[in-house]
Amino acid sequence: MSPAENQVPVFEGNPSSDDLARIADLLVQAGLETIELSDGKGSRCFLRVKAPASAPHVPISGAPSAPVETMQTDIAVNAPYFGVLALTDLAEVGTLVRQGDVVAQMRIGTLQIPVTVPVEGTVVDVVGQDGVLTGYGAIIVRIEPTV
Repeated sequence: MSPAENQVPVFEGNPSSDDLARIADLLVQAGLETIELSDGKGSRCFLRVKAPASAPHVPISGAPSAPVETMQTDIAVNAPYFGVLALTDLAEVGTLVRQGDVVAQMRIGTLQIPVTVPVEGTVVDVVGQDGVLTGYGAIIVRIEPTV
């Protein structure tokens, strides 16, 4: 079991206020705003958090500014669901991948959802972190498509 899976509280019946606070913290860390918890017996808890606004980028005076690219050529591979990210050996910079290759799995308990590559190309950046709770839509890797 990964460290992120150990952080998710297990509860019988209604979660305590401490459990709700821990779940809310996990939601914010994963970039999620809502979650619905159910015990399978009809009890449900719907939790919504407001994600903190990201701080505006303030350049350091005197530091050379990076050139601005007007066209991005790589393709972002996003998480199709939320869960604990498990990268595969294909998720390494420089790896040649084909359309449909699995670069990671999103794990929630025993459920595993594959993260597949939409195009053939080369992995140029690995953004996702193995074993970390990751939100829906988060960038996992970036692919430079084969021309």
